[in-house]
Amino acid sequence: MVTGCDLRHGKQCSKLRTAGSRGLWFIHAVCLITKLERIRTMSPRPYNMDKRRAVASETRTRILVAARELLASESDTDLSMEAIARRAGVSRLTLYYQFNSRTGLLEALYDHLANRGNMRRMPELFLEPDPAAAIDKLVSIFVGFWASDPVALRRLRAMAVLDPEIAKGIQARDVRRAHIAGQILKRMVTAGKKKFTEQQLHAASTVLSLLTRCAVN
Repeated sequence: MVTGCDLRHGKQCSKLRTAGSRGLWFIHAVCLITKLERIRTMSPRPYNMDKRRAVASETRTRILVAARELLASESDTDLSMEAIARRAGVSRLTLYYQFNSRTGLLEALYDHLANRGNMRRMPELFLEPDPAAAIDKLVSIFVGFWASDPVALRRLRAMAVLDPEIAKGIQARDVRRAHIAGQILKRMVTAGKKKFTEQQLHAASTVLSLLTRCAVN
């Protein structure tokens, strides 16, 4: 006679041990079916997790593509969460689930536009031993970036005039670009190729920053 249950049903199985062999066989059959069902539902879990991640990534990309299309459209002037959700064919709740906030979505959009504009080349600046060559690469990278999506990038900057959230992200990137330009110019000073006062260095950094921005304006 079977006297134990490997699913640890505890008190239920202990009480049924006194109910006779028929009751014991019945409860152990139920336990076996439960165990098999648990195994069946657990086994595809890693696959299901991967599938859910793939779907979430696809949804995220679709949202960013929709936001970029709104920017590139001459007829659309709205970059609200509602407009982006409508364009992407998802709910506003999905946008907040994917990006937490409009600021988070805008940050992801800036990164999306940067990837489209081949900004992944930026590490080349820091690997270039010659500061003069690094400046050439800086200008080349940003000219290529602005040329990659001129309508979308121009309209994004135009929206920044009236939209504080967009303006904040744009300003942060302008400051970052000026900082990179300043670091390269300091390398030139250190290398002895140019002699700058602090005021001249700041002015040169500002001019270089503007040169890598003006193509979009």
